Amino acid sequence: MSRKTMRERPFEYLRRQQTGEPFSQETIKNWYVARSFVLERLKQISFAPGSNQHLNVVIDGDSPLMLAVLRHVALYSHYPNFIEYDALGHLACLNRTCITLISNRDADAIVADLKSEECLCNLLDYCKLTVYGVVQNADSYLDIEVEIAHQTAEGNECVHLSETDVKSFLESQSDESVYTIDTRKAVYASKVYMLGAVIDNVPYEDINGAGRYTQALDTFQYRVLRDTKDMQLASPSEWSTRPMASRNGLSNIFCSDCFASRELAIKSLCPNYDKLGVKERQDLWEEYNNQLSLSEHNRWTVEKLIMGFKPLSCRQRTEYESLFETKRVAYGKLLKNNAASAAHIDICSYRDLRRIDPNSLKYDSFLMLAIPHILGKVR
Repeated sequence: MSRKTMRERPFEYLRRQQTGEPFSQETIKNWYVARSFVLERLKQISFAPGSNQHLNVVIDGDSPLMLAVLRHVALYSHYPNFIEYDALGHLACLNRTCITLISNRDADAIVADLKSEECLCNLLDYCKLTVYGVVQNADSYLDIEVEIAHQTAEGNECVHLSETDVKSFLESQSDESVYTIDTRKAVYASKVYMLGAVIDNVPYEDINGAGRYTQALDTFQYRVLRDTKDMQLASPSEWSTRPMASRNGLSNIFCSDCFASRELAIKSLCPNYDKLGVKERQDLWEEYNNQLSLSEHNRWTVEKLIMGFKPLSCRQRTEYESLFETKRVAYGKLLKNNAASAAHIDICSYRDLRRIDPNSLKYDSFLMLAIPHILGKVR
C-alpha cells in the first residue's frame, strides 16, 4: 500500500470573481504562510462539547500578511462547544471565537481591506462586526465575530499573533512544508460525497446516530480508504481550466485541516482515548455528533463567505422553492457554480438548514463519523 504524500499548490489557481484574473504572488505567498502558521499556533487549542470557554485571538497589525493570518484564523477557529440556540429556542450564539484586529487606520479603509477577496470577502456582511466600538450584525448566527480596535482590553486572555511571530515561525520551516499542501486528508474528505445514494438513503430519524451509517462507514473504511489510486485533488489542468475547481479543492483542504482540532476536542473528554478500540472511539464520536455537525456547518458557512459565496437572494430563493426534484437540484448547481457571483442555498443557520436542505445534514454527520478513520489512515 502506498504511503506517498501528495503535495499540491492550489492557491496559485484561485481567480478573482469578477475578472477571472490571478491574485498577486505576494497574496498567494501570504496565504500559504498564514495557513501553516495558524495551524501550528492553534494546534493545541480546542474546546470540548459542553465547555463554556471560547477563543480570543488578537492580530497585532494590519499588513497584508497579518490580514492573511486573520483570514486563516477565521477559517479554522470553529469548535463543537458553540451553542447556536438555547434551550428556550432563542438565538444565543454562545462561545463564539472572537478575532480582534489591532489597527489605527480609518474605519472605512480597514473595513474595505478586510472585505477584499484577499481577506474575508463576504464574511463581514454576515458575522458580528465591531468597528472601533460600533457593532454591526449583532444578531448574526455565525460562530465567528470580528473586532477592529486600537488596542485590546487589559486582562483578556488571548492568543496574540504578531508579524514577528510569523517571521520567526518561517525561519524554522522548509519551503516545501509551507508552500505546498499535503492533500491526502482532503482527498478522502472529498470522497465522502462520492458515496451518494448510500448516504442519501439514510432515514432522517436519528440522523446523528452511527448505526444509521453502518453501510456507508463500511463502504468508506473497506473500499474508499483502501483505494490509494487517484490521490490528487485535481491535476494542474483541472485547477487551471475549471473556474470553480480551485475553490472546491480548497474547500476540502480547509475542512480536513480542522480534523485534528475536532479529534482534540473528543480526546479531551476521554483521557484514555488512544487506548480505546475502534468501536469505543466510534461511540464517542457518535455521542457528540450533533455538536460536531453544527460546528462543521458553521465552519463551512464561514469558509464559503470568505471564498466569495453569498446566501441566496430573495428572488433566487423564491425561484428555488418554486421548483421540484431535478429542476431544483439543477438550479442550485447553476447558482453555486457561477464563478462571478456564486450563491449557495445552505448558507444559513443550522436550524434553518434542517428545514431548507435536511439532506445535507447527513453528509455533515457522516463526515464527522469518518474523521477518526481518515486520520488513522493518513497516519
